[in-house]
Amino acid sequence: MYKHRIITLLLFMSFFFSLSARDIDLNRIALDTAKQKKTLLVWLHKKDCGYCEAMYEFTLGDEKVAALLESSFQLVDININDNDTVTYNGFKGSGHDFAKHVGYNFYPSSLFLNADAALIFAAPGYVEEKDFFNMLGYVSSGAYKSMNYDGYKKTGAGK
Repeated sequence: MYKHRIITLLLFMSFFFSLSARDIDLNRIALDTAKQKKTLLVWLHKKDCGYCEAMYEFTLGDEKVAALLESSFQLVDININDNDTVTYNGFKGSGHDFAKHVGYNFYPSSLFLNADAALIFAAPGYVEEKDFFNMLGYVSSGAYKSMNYDGYKKTGAGK
């Protein structure tokens, strides 16, 4: 039930925003997200990408993942094929150019930004539910400040 509600909401948001080009100011969104005591997650993907579609349906649609996303993150969904304008730390351009600018033009990619819109963690490529849940725990717990992700996984946290 919860999974279907989240997927429906994400689909509605994607459809609504695809009707017109958006101005996505990641600097402002990161700051506003931090005021809510959350972390910004920028999810880069593209149309007709099987891995993107699978990650959207299975990983982001997973109940545990969806619950942690809702409680600790602000998700910004950037389809690089859309006609959006992304602003980020002096950069202004398309979603596709933004992905190249930050060095993550491999889809899907998940980018985590702090209040200063600095990249604190990134996960390029398709990530399965369990691994993504662990990544969300790594970022939301603040563990990224004191250890790398491999060290975090070795602690057994998030399992």
